[in-house]
Amino acid sequence: MKKLFVMALAIFTMVSCADDIEFNTPAMQGKKDGSIWKAVLYSGYINENGKAIISGSNNYDVINLQVSSFSVGTYLLGENNINEAILIDANNQEYSTNNLPDLEAELYPPDGIIEITDYNQERNTISGKFWFNAYSASGSKTVNFSQGVFYEIPVPINSGPVLMSCDEAVAARNAAEAIFNATATTDSTYQAVCNDYKSALVDQQIACGDDTGTLQAIIDGLTCD
Repeated sequence: MKKLFVMALAIFTMVSCADDIEFNTPAMQGKKDGSIWKAVLYSGYINENGKAIISGSNNYDVINLQVSSFSVGTYLLGENNINEAILIDANNQEYSTNNLPDLEAELYPPDGIIEITDYNQERNTISGKFWFNAYSASGSKTVNFSQGVFYEIPVPINSGPVLMSCDEAVAARNAAEAIFNATATTDSTYQAVCNDYKSALVDQQIACGDDTGTLQAIIDGLTCD
C-alpha cells in the first residue's frame, strides 16, 4: 500500500511538472556549442529597416533572428542573405551567418535555417525553430546553435504576416522607381522620393523575399540625404 502511495505521488509530481512546462510561455531555447541555452528575455519586433526580428537573451548572450517577415515559412541563412542569425556573447563578440570563415582555420560556410511554424493572430505571438553556424567578423571564431526553438514570442500588434502580395509589392516598387529615376538630385522633393523608393524596396523584400541580396544592394546604394 505504501509503495502504491509513493508511485501515485511520483506520477502526480510528473504531471504537475508537465503542466508547468506547458504554461511556461513564451520560451526560446536550444544548444549553444552543445550546451543547453535558455532565454529569460524575449521579444519580437520590426526594426527601422522593416526587418522582422525574433530576439532572446539569457542575460549573457543575445540571439537575434532576422527574417523578411513574420509569415509562416522556412528562411534559409548564409552569406549575403537578408535573413540572418546573430549571436552576441558576454564578451560582446558578435557572430553572424553573414560572416565568412577564415579559410585557414575553417572550411565550412555559414549556414542555418529559421522556420516560422505558427503566427497566432489571436494572441499575436510567433513560434518556430532554428539552427545556425555563425562566424565572427574576422572569421577566426565560430559558434554553433542547434535544436533551437522559440514558442509564443509576443510581437507588436501590427507586425504579423504582410497583407501586400508579392505582385502588389513589385508593382509598387516599379512605380516608386519610375518616379525616383525621373527626379533630379537637385529637386526639392528628391529626399522624399528617394525614401519612398527605399520603403517600396523594403516592402518588396518583406513580401517577396530577397535570398540573392539584390534588393538589399540597391537599398544600401541609395543616398537619400
